[in-house]
Amino acid sequence: MRTFVWMIVGAVCAALCCACAVSRAPDAGRPRANEPAYPILLAASDERREQALAVWATLTAEQGITNAPAPELQPVTATLGALPPLSSPLQLPKIGGDEEGANDADTEEAIRESLRRFIAGAAPLLGVDPRYVTLTEIIDDGSGAKSARYLHKPFLYPVRGGFGTLEITFTPDRRVTRLSSTAIPDAERIARALTSGRQLLRPEDAVKSLAGRTVAYTDAAGREQAYTSAGLAGEFAAREIVVYPVRRDGAPPTLAFHLAWEIAVSGGSGATPSLLIYVDAVTGETLGAIVQSPPQSGDVSEK
Repeated sequence: MRTFVWMIVGAVCAALCCACAVSRAPDAGRPRANEPAYPILLAASDERREQALAVWATLTAEQGITNAPAPELQPVTATLGALPPLSSPLQLPKIGGDEEGANDADTEEAIRESLRRFIAGAAPLLGVDPRYVTLTEIIDDGSGAKSARYLHKPFLYPVRGGFGTLEITFTPDRRVTRLSSTAIPDAERIARALTSGRQLLRPEDAVKSLAGRTVAYTDAAGREQAYTSAGLAGEFAAREIVVYPVRRDGAPPTLAFHLAWEIAVSGGSGATPSLLIYVDAVTGETLGAIVQSPPQSGDVSEK
């Protein structure tokens, strides 16, 4: 009898333990066992840098440029930051034309195709996947040359923080005079990790999280400024979710990729300018802020 009673007690305790385990709320501060750590990190690597320099060597050799010095590479990503002085310039591939003098290489379609082929050939150096590159505009820079500007959009959300851009400046005879990229390599891995089903803050909660916080930003003169959110005149409006990379110094340096709410703050009539504030959409941490740029006009957009 005594054994039977203890069996019943044991069964009841086990049932209670199971019920507690089922009803316990998950810890929002920790990733689940099948969820990658957050934020998602991209570390600088010697291998990435060596691959970029190898592509540069191949690109210049194919165009007959001898003794080309190493280019300036972006920190962490090792994408091309700027062209070095060269004995002869890089050239965009020629599209169209024939031996009898007929030449359609200057048509809009030919220029776009020439740019597409150039990007495809230099993709590892530029850190882009051509499938996710979008031409946003081609503008005249005032000297007879033109600048083609692209966005690299490998993520579900737009990228902020000065990343995800590609710019090529070229002359009418197809000489490339400037070339730079802030694209994100290893983007597919980062994209998968960012979209792993994390629960995100509601926009209103992201706005509320700013109450009483200090917001630091750099003004138009390059000076560091700081205001508390309670002192900001105007209204807060959560615009959209974005990918916001944050540079972390260390050995090696890394980029930490966050999902963030982009929150617009109107400056009102006070001394505070209109700002864009970035609040981590997972943790509620304030990541950064910038002064809103005025709308651009006069650009020729080509999408």
